[in-house]
Amino acid sequence: MIQPKLTVTPVRPAVRSDLPTTLDVLLTITPPLPETQVSRPPLNLGFVIDRSGSMGERNKITFARQAAAFAVRELRPTDRVSVTIFDSEIETVFANAPASDPDAVVRVIEQIQPRGSTALHGGWQEGGRQVKAHRQIEGLNRVLLLSDGLANVGEARPDVIGNDVHKLARGGVSTTTLGVGDDYNEDLLEAMARSGDGNYYYVESPAQLPHIFRAELHGLTATAGVDVTLLLEPRAGVTVADVLTECDKTADGRLKLPNLIGGCPVRVLVRLNVDAFTGERDLLRFRLDWHAPQDDIRQSATAGLVLPAVPAGVWDGLAENAEVREQAVLLTSARQKKEAARAVERGELAAAERLLHANFDLLRAAPASPMIAQELADQEELAADFDADDADNAKFRKKAKHQAYRRHTSKPQEEKK
Repeated sequence: MIQPKLTVTPVRPAVRSDLPTTLDVLLTITPPLPETQVSRPPLNLGFVIDRSGSMGERNKITFARQAAAFAVRELRPTDRVSVTIFDSEIETVFANAPASDPDAVVRVIEQIQPRGSTALHGGWQEGGRQVKAHRQIEGLNRVLLLSDGLANVGEARPDVIGNDVHKLARGGVSTTTLGVGDDYNEDLLEAMARSGDGNYYYVESPAQLPHIFRAELHGLTATAGVDVTLLLEPRAGVTVADVLTECDKTADGRLKLPNLIGGCPVRVLVRLNVDAFTGERDLLRFRLDWHAPQDDIRQSATAGLVLPAVPAGVWDGLAENAEVREQAVLLTSARQKKEAARAVERGELAAAERLLHANFDLLRAAPASPMIAQELADQEELAADFDADDADNAKFRKKAKHQAYRRHTSKPQEEKK
């Protein structure tokens, strides 16, 4: 593929020469759109659908069937598909095969009816086996798990499940999770998506499902790079104080980034502590590594940051970069939302309320922009779901965590319809 463009932007174009400087730096990774229309890689999708009894409520199973049927009809004969369903039992109702007869797959999907409990891990495992057994070496292989409940049959430990999902992802099969309603374990489904190199969606209304599946298919067909990592290499006198963008880490300390999707920028914001110096100095190097879906050859790109040091009087007069400032506010807001959700889980409702108020103060004091305005609107919607007298606040928790997740990912997501 054509290499992505790496743009490094500091919040100010210099550091101080008289005192240590705290400096926010934004790395923007822009995967290019193809210059000409090219054939997309083949897809190998394993649909894993929860058919537990609660899926019969609020038309969940109806919308789940419609969404899966929509996705199947978008596949090509060169793609592959399987359908696995689970409650307390696990059944593959359409074994992995070429998608040459989508109507046959849709007929099977339309027969799915709700019943029983939730063997989430076992259902996901079987869906993963279906995809892995026919892994497309030059294609994209993914499990799409849809559930509205807690894992209450079989393995339910998030760390064990997350480890299994990560192993499957390392073997070339990623996982996307969709949580419907207010009863599922949002931490488990988000962790599965992160470990599985996929997406996580909080589905407030089943009516969103067809739009989400459409966005998921778009992200798959436009994927240009997978297994993406970023290495931060601070120079002498510089330390990385924080990575405001929430990222998992590899065993060797690299940041694990989302897949590279054509035309969809990935942004990483880091906060540096820089010792005082004079003159001009190389502060930080970024090294991006990935490989194309069609091959396993590792590719890389690098970018660096060189800045001068200036006296206090000059530093104070330097204008802040609006985009970097905006991203710092948005990512701090996302972090505080997640902390508020965690406080609710601990039963610390007063602490959660304080975090919500602090987040309002942060957003209202930020420079005006469309993104800040949208974040403030999301915050107001979130606050409306918070009940200071309700120790559960399930909807608030899920919405807070998912708003934070969306802010930290650049993958296509299409949820509010």
